[in-house]
Amino acid sequence: MKFNRNYYIAVFLFIIVLLAVFLSMIFYHPGTTVNAGSKRTGISIDCARSFKNVNFIKKYINEIHKNKGNYLTLHLTDNENFAVENESLHQTISNAYYKSGIYYNKKTKLPFLSKNQLKNIIHYGNSKHVEVIPEIDVPGHAQGIFSLLKANGEYNLYKQVVRSDGYNEMDYAKEKTLSLSKRIIGEYIPLIKAGDYISIGGDEITVNNDKQEDQIVKYINSMDSYINQHSIKMTMWNDAFHKKVINKYNKNILIDYWSYSGQRASQEQSNQNMALRATMPELNKAGFKTINCNFYYLYLIANEKIFNKHNVQFWKNDLMKWNPKIWNNNDNTSLDKSKNNIGMQLSIWNDGSYKINNLDLYNNLKTYIKSYLNYSNSF
Repeated sequence: MKFNRNYYIAVFLFIIVLLAVFLSMIFYHPGTTVNAGSKRTGISIDCARSFKNVNFIKKYINEIHKNKGNYLTLHLTDNENFAVENESLHQTISNAYYKSGIYYNKKTKLPFLSKNQLKNIIHYGNSKHVEVIPEIDVPGHAQGIFSLLKANGEYNLYKQVVRSDGYNEMDYAKEKTLSLSKRIIGEYIPLIKAGDYISIGGDEITVNNDKQEDQIVKYINSMDSYINQHSIKMTMWNDAFHKKVINKYNKNILIDYWSYSGQRASQEQSNQNMALRATMPELNKAGFKTINCNFYYLYLIANEKIFNKHNVQFWKNDLMKWNPKIWNNNDNTSLDKSKNNIGMQLSIWNDGSYKINNLDLYNNLKTYIKSYLNYSNSF
């Protein structure tokens, strides 16, 4: 029997269709909502509590690239250290000393990245199709800012911006705080590619009443508008997005959703937070896009004692119980099925009470990062 050319073309196309159906059956997860075209899959590393030099940061970029993630957040500032050059805070390479590829502030003796080093990291990320997001924490986690102001004789400015009844916070109700925040953040905007993100952190701040809710909305919207003017986008944590004022915020802000309760020490404090804060589904319904940063499944505290083969395998197994719809710790009854739930982030934090050197941390994390990224990319 002879077959003409059209017959062979039809058979070939039929095989292609069968193969596509077969692959979709393998990789499709029913009910998942992440849009593959706009999905954001990344990790965050803590460079403030445990400084990481250029070469170590590039190692993480390589892991993300190799395992098909697409962004890396650098947590650069916190109470312990403001770990990046900033002229507004008088931390520059001209008044630092340089040792083994790292700049150190002569007054605080703490390490920091130069702007050129940060620029180099961002460009390296771009070459690997990994967006690097600098996170400069304002108005909370601001002790690093206060330390630099006081170390350089800026006592008046420190007194004008500090919140006396807060926890290492700048007073977001004051124009001086907004002005200083813009100056600090503005120094990194020229380093970032148009259309990419910078994070202002914005977590763990005091917002307890109607007046404070309106004040923080004004502060955050002002920061967002300032950043947007330079063709850069803003992301931040979910803490300040309260139910009452959810529709007063600029809807273009990308929200990293880490916790509904704030993981407070007492149930009473957790209940107070949950009474105020918008849930992730509520934010999505209001029009915000969110990144799932679930504290229960997607947070790691770097501790040399827990980084062993048994625990890493436990984490891998536990991660398989999670999917991007599970946003509130391990609660799988209230799910987020919105298309505005666009990604996920594994956050790796350092704590002063847990010491682990950067090489050990990286070597212990590699296999887990691979598992997390491969699993996340299956959705």
